[in-house]
Amino acid sequence: MYLRRLELQGFKTFAQKTVLEFLPDTGGRRGLTAVVGPNGSGKSNIADAIRWVMGEQSMKLLRGKKSEDVIFSGSEKKSRAGFAEISMTLVNDDKSEIDLAEIVVTRRLYRDGQSEYEVNRQSARLTDVALLLAQAGIGQRTYSVIGQGMVDAVLVASPAERKEFFDEAAGLRPFQLKRQSSMNKLDATKDNLKQAELLLREIGPRLSSLERQAKRLQERDGIQEEVRELERTYYGGMWKDITTRLTVAQTSHKAAEDAAGSRAKEAEGLEGELSTLEKAIPRSEGFREIQTALDVLAGERSKLREEQLKLESSREVAKIRAEKPWSPLPLSKIIESIDQLKAQHDKLWTLLDAASPDIAKVKSLVEEIRSSNGDLLGKLQRPAPEPEAAAPTDPKIEKETERLMDAMHALDAKIEETKKKLDAWNKNEEAKRSHIFELQHKLSALRREATEAEHKASSAAVDVARIETRRDAFLLELRAQAPGLEAQLEELAKTAKPPEGGSYDTLLPRLTKLRSQLEWIGGIDPEVLKEYEETKKRFDDLASQTQDLTQAMGSLESIIAELDKTIKERADTSFHLLDREFGSFFKKLFGGGEAKLIEVAAEPETDEDGNILSEPDMNAGPAGIDIQATPPGKRLKGIALLSGGERALTSIALICAIMATNPSPFVVLDEVDAALDESNSRKFAEILGTLADRTQFIVVTHNRATMDQAHVLYGVTMGDDGVSQLLSVKLEDVMKAR
Repeated sequence: MYLRRLELQGFKTFAQKTVLEFLPDTGGRRGLTAVVGPNGSGKSNIADAIRWVMGEQSMKLLRGKKSEDVIFSGSEKKSRAGFAEISMTLVNDDKSEIDLAEIVVTRRLYRDGQSEYEVNRQSARLTDVALLLAQAGIGQRTYSVIGQGMVDAVLVASPAERKEFFDEAAGLRPFQLKRQSSMNKLDATKDNLKQAELLLREIGPRLSSLERQAKRLQERDGIQEEVRELERTYYGGMWKDITTRLTVAQTSHKAAEDAAGSRAKEAEGLEGELSTLEKAIPRSEGFREIQTALDVLAGERSKLREEQLKLESSREVAKIRAEKPWSPLPLSKIIESIDQLKAQHDKLWTLLDAASPDIAKVKSLVEEIRSSNGDLLGKLQRPAPEPEAAAPTDPKIEKETERLMDAMHALDAKIEETKKKLDAWNKNEEAKRSHIFELQHKLSALRREATEAEHKASSAAVDVARIETRRDAFLLELRAQAPGLEAQLEELAKTAKPPEGGSYDTLLPRLTKLRSQLEWIGGIDPEVLKEYEETKKRFDDLASQTQDLTQAMGSLESIIAELDKTIKERADTSFHLLDREFGSFFKKLFGGGEAKLIEVAAEPETDEDGNILSEPDMNAGPAGIDIQATPPGKRLKGIALLSGGERALTSIALICAIMATNPSPFVVLDEVDAALDESNSRKFAEILGTLADRTQFIVVTHNRATMDQAHVLYGVTMGDDGVSQLLSVKLEDVMKAR
């Protein structure tokens, strides 16, 4: 690779577009191009232009104070330029690192501060340009461009700065840039991984909560289906049971009423027959009076008994109607019962834990606990209604009942008295009235049977009222819990089958539990499923990113370790070669003496009191490079004790050693031989001529010996308008013309 073309426009004193061509000589050598001219003509601006287009940001090295100082500022006869532009064309003839035949690097700066970089006419960044040039072995801070006063900069630099210079000269810059880029990526990856892990820790609990809620929502359909199936079985079976009992009770009531009516009709027939017999058989006046009184009393007693039966039936029906509709056992009562059981168990444990437990109290308490357990189990299997005070009876019914009872007692006493009179009379008339007595006894039996039938009818009416009340409560519960099943009750009752091992009431606890679960699930927002999916997707993405970042960290660490190994190996090889070449060139320039490079080890980090804070990394290589130079006939070793000329020769020897060890595609030397005498100038020129086989040199000089080694000579002049102009001469053509 070599520099073929340099275009300047608006850069410092080159206001007009100026082109410099750099071509190899006829022998195929990279050659040497000399730039000459009087002081102040703008020769050094060519070196600054090359440094600037390669990305130099230090205005001090460009001999300016601010960025716009590189733009032509104008003169009395020439207006100032609006921008500065440099294009540098490199020919990549070896293509060792870069797969491009030609590289054109352009930098452009406007007065408003806007800056542009281009590579082969395509927009690029400064980092891209620096990496590209580093891969080509070119850098604006190394020996590729050595300006005025910089010839001994490497000597006065610190060991650490000198090591950086040597690393770049040894071709380590591309690897160091890649390592720095990898380190930056590694730091960024660690930060991203830390943020991802923080987000995962933050999202994790929320995702677990959402997952539980989403799972319950997904289970809701199954629970609802089970509830519907249980409701169909439970309500259908209960309706079948209630309707069956009601039918039986109504049938019993009707049968009792029919029996009471039949006995009443038979009694009426016997009374008619008895009346006929009494008319047919003459009676005495005393018998008629007794019989009439007895009949009157019996009729009154029968009426009172009917009224009593009606009052009792009304009282029982009122009690049934006053009963509270059946409802499931409340949860509060269940909890209260369980708390009471716990207290009883605690009390039992206290009695048993005593030194001499009271067996009687223990037995009593155990029996009490068993009773409570049985009571609670019964309530859970068929929950009872909340306890309430007994319904008050109707005062009128109670008062009327007392009146009837008093009247009954009074009538019974009168009847008994009348019967005694009749018995006395009957003893006298027994023979004549035996048949009448038989009829009377039969009539009494029929009346008793009628009374018993009426009592059965009243009991049956009470059962019917109780079952109807149960039916009404059942329908109320059905409308509240499953209103859609009311129209299907008859059909469900036909197909209902009792559950295995129990009645329909055993289904109620399971049904109540499932309803409670549905009620709890009903409080979960259905949007939870959507939020769960979004949160899970985000969590999975973060987990995947975390895994990718972890793998990326491992890859970056491997790359950094490999780069460190490569840098160390190349640095060691380059250092030994450079040390050898430095000693060789030093002896050639000085005619003897000795010079060598020394690696400076890193020192441990300490605090203000001198305590060691951290040991240096032994794998990181030396912290710097020191230089020892001893001219012939002297015992000096430190470069600080060298004279100005000796320092210049030492610097040139070091630069030549670098160029010989790791040749750069081109090197720009800006008056580096100004401090040399004629003898040393010739030596320096001969060295450049030797190195020109592999390195292209652009030398700004006033030295004749250097000009003699050049195959192209550019002259720089400046007119009265303050603009630099070029005059080129190819010395080979001049020599042929002679």
